Amino acid sequence: MSSEFQQKKLGYFFRILDLNSNGSLQMDDFTEMVEKVRVRLDYEPGSKEHTRITNKAVKLFNSLVKDIKPFSFNQVTEEEWIGFFIKKVILSGDEDTLDDYKELIFNFMFDFFDQNRDGFISKKEYEDFYDIFGIDRTFSDKAFSLLDKTQSYKLSRYDLMNAVEEFLASDDTTVPGNWIFGNWESEPHVADL
Repeated sequence: MSSEFQQKKLGYFFRILDLNSNGSLQMDDFTEMVEKVRVRLDYEPGSKEHTRITNKAVKLFNSLVKDIKPFSFNQVTEEEWIGFFIKKVILSGDEDTLDDYKELIFNFMFDFFDQNRDGFISKKEYEDFYDIFGIDRTFSDKAFSLLDKTQSYKLSRYDLMNAVEEFLASDDTTVPGNWIFGNWESEPHVADL
């Protein structure tokens, strides 16, 4: 059985991705995400970087919709999102499915925000992530500090992969990965309301 805590985290993550706050994930959310990243990182429209992040966003959206709601390729509701992750990722005990989603979310985050392509996420890159997704930045320092276990002032691929797994699978309220997307008890996009 999943915990209420896991369901809350998954709902919070859904609302982060639901950039237009209409209660469903649609391609529009992912194109808006790309545009925010493009503007924030000053990518030229149609540039190599812009094309790369567009392809990543489209791939993520298509993968999510295909797996969560295979016969409707246009949107996923929060209820469907939570139900899928609880049943197919958390409760199924299928390590391959957990690994697939951990990798999908990790690659999406890392490829979008490792701006200098050095294999690490700097504090500035992490703060950009919070700003683009409308996550309350007052939590970015705490989150970054908790995830940066070696205190190297940068997050490695291992740091983020571990955090994504903790966020998705753990029902332990004290693990650092719970903070990867900020305070899961708050609402994202508060500044947009």
